[in-house]
Amino acid sequence: MKSVAVTIPTMGASHLVDALASLPPGTPLYLRDNRTDNWGVAKSWNWGIRTALADGAEYVLVLNDDVRLQTPDFIDRLIADLARDGVILASGRPTHMDPRPDDARLAMSAFLCDRRLFEEIGEFDETFWPAYFEDADMLHRIQISKTWRTYFDNDAVFYHWVSSTVSEIRSARRTSRLHYKTNRERFFEKWGFYSDARKNQQD
Repeated sequence: MKSVAVTIPTMGASHLVDALASLPPGTPLYLRDNRTDNWGVAKSWNWGIRTALADGAEYVLVLNDDVRLQTPDFIDRLIADLARDGVILASGRPTHMDPRPDDARLAMSAFLCDRRLFEEIGEFDETFWPAYFEDADMLHRIQISKTWRTYFDNDAVFYHWVSSTVSEIRSARRTSRLHYKTNRERFFEKWGFYSDARKNQQD
């Protein structure tokens, strides 16, 4: 049986309980509470993935704190996706995104990786703080590797209360637009082009 752990960074959004309730019973959980010391998305993901792998997990499912897994075999499907030729990161599909043939999309609000991601591509760039463009940066690095690719599984479905942290947490709402603009410019300075972080649905 494959060993899977789950990591979830949270700012205390009200749907965290829905995320937890949708996990298979007994799944090891690495919960990062960012309410008082906000590590941001990238550092929280890095910590959760590193720690789970060090503790013996073969795979790490990274979730937002405002998603609910809906497909009963969600995790098994993404494990099978990672076994596809060249696939290094796989995600499910949020219900608000229409099914389409496999393409370059990815839903970074619910993705699965194994140790190859950090070994081959590297960790998420923590200079993108607290959120936005850490996902676009990782996806671009995967693309330019010329060796690895991502996989968007239309049939691994989850529900996402999009941007619930921004809508529910006053401090996050006040600074969201500023951080988006700052990190958008940081991405441009690093890669020389602009990317739309919102398309990855990781808010």
